[in-house]
Amino acid sequence: MVRLQPAKDFYLSFKFVTSFASLLRWLYPRFEYAAALTIFSLVNLDEVVNYHSGTIIGSFYSALLTKDEPKFWNLFWKATLIYFGQCLLLATTTFACWLLNIAIRKNLVTALHKYYYRNNTYHKLNSVDNIGIDNPDQRITQDAERMCSMLSKNIYPYVLICPGVIGFYTWKTWATAGPFGVGLIYGYFILGVIANRLIVSPITKWTARAEKSEGDFRYKHVTVRNNAEESAFYRAAEFERFQSDRFLNKVLSRQLAITLWRYPAQFLQNFFDYYGAVLSYAIQLFPIFVFHTYDDMSPSALAKQISNNAFYFIYLINSFTRLTDLAMNIGEMAGYSQRYALSTYTKVDHRPGIKLVAFPTACGGDDLGQTLAKLPRESRETIVLGLTLRVPKSKTLLITGTSGVGKTSLLRILKKNFTHDNTMFLPQRPYFPTGQLSLRQQILFPRIESEESTIDDNKILDILQSLKLGSLVSMCGGLAEPSNFEWQETLSPGEEQRLSIARVLYHQPSYVFLDEATSSLSLDAETEVYSLLQEYKISYISIGHRRSLEQFHEWELRLNDTASWELVPIREKSS
Repeated sequence: MVRLQPAKDFYLSFKFVTSFASLLRWLYPRFEYAAALTIFSLVNLDEVVNYHSGTIIGSFYSALLTKDEPKFWNLFWKATLIYFGQCLLLATTTFACWLLNIAIRKNLVTALHKYYYRNNTYHKLNSVDNIGIDNPDQRITQDAERMCSMLSKNIYPYVLICPGVIGFYTWKTWATAGPFGVGLIYGYFILGVIANRLIVSPITKWTARAEKSEGDFRYKHVTVRNNAEESAFYRAAEFERFQSDRFLNKVLSRQLAITLWRYPAQFLQNFFDYYGAVLSYAIQLFPIFVFHTYDDMSPSALAKQISNNAFYFIYLINSFTRLTDLAMNIGEMAGYSQRYALSTYTKVDHRPGIKLVAFPTACGGDDLGQTLAKLPRESRETIVLGLTLRVPKSKTLLITGTSGVGKTSLLRILKKNFTHDNTMFLPQRPYFPTGQLSLRQQILFPRIESEESTIDDNKILDILQSLKLGSLVSMCGGLAEPSNFEWQETLSPGEEQRLSIARVLYHQPSYVFLDEATSSLSLDAETEVYSLLQEYKISYISIGHRRSLEQFHEWELRLNDTASWELVPIREKSS
């Protein structure tokens, strides 16, 4: 069971800065600095070409007004080369940004995987306590991709170059329009920043909310797919449709909220983008009508100067408006980045109100020993009090109790605290990883086939035959051939349990913990399984309800609802 925590809202604030800063060392650990420097150099070179392409227009005006045809054709071919180079630079810069996106996504997701799979964190997030982290799979797969794409393609190139460009064109504007022109443009920018700040913060909040709803909607359809047969037996199609529509409506309502906030943001963005052209001509007022700087110029020279001035002013305004345009992208990225600060993954064990009190006893040898006291199933409940458990390797134990008394919870804590290297645990639900894996890899699981120095295929075949699973080999076309199906979706519950037992027999651990691992098998098949465990000299501790299990065990540990327990020999009880 997963304990849900209250949903969190995210805003474009100082917390975004700190959470994003915590990700930087994962985004740029090594050679990506070289990639970043390459993009920085390309963007700078592109700005130099932009300057020449912008100022050459004024030379065209001068050549046309003076009717200088040789000068015109010279400018034409020069402009052609400039624009060809500019297009090449733009394509190269975009290509470098794509490569950077791939690199930083690899770095970020690899780092997230490191934390996600460390100390069974993925189990705690998905099965025990989500500590406010909803849909961790979506955060790792989808949110990371969107954030890295937005950062590398829409944000990073402009943030790198804007300070230098603003400084250069501020100087050019000051030289032509004086402090009045510069002040007018800077005031225009500050007004845009204030307006964007008021609107972007809600966009950040609703982006995070919408992404959570998208994850919930996707997960709903995943559960329907994974439980399609069970749902069909219940004739639950109408219920599933109703619930799916409910999740969809929640997604759409939050997307509508984002859209409503994006409308004024888009209006402001367009206004500041397009009105900048009008403002650039208004600034011409200062050198022409106020300072009379160009009174002695000829009409052709004045046309060239006005064109160049307009380019300086427009480019400075455009540099500022690009920064305000970035606010929308940064607002959305803030919603992604704050949804998975890495520090959150490392603090899963520090939950208030839950304390595990379990430690190994000095039992010696290969015996299993645990002292268990006040084992919590939830923060307000106790599973068992004052239990000291020692199971010699030659003995077998059956753990029983009513449904919900805490048998599986006890097993979870045994798994967490018992560190014997040669031990296996079989959960209630058999697990077969996806990816169209080979039959051999499914049996070797959790070991990785490619990392095994020796694999005994004959042993695998013998085990499959003894468990009446020989048909799986022909179904796959061989042990090592990748399957063209997913195991979890193809095998029957009984086949899944027998294939899980095949893993145990192949690895031959000293101990195996079986959590209702034969519940889907017939009594004859169950007898064969336990006979094979004894034949392979594997000690086992079982959890189950079926009375047929008693014949394979020597002791029974019965858990009661009052956190009490009793341990009795099964032979003595049956007699």
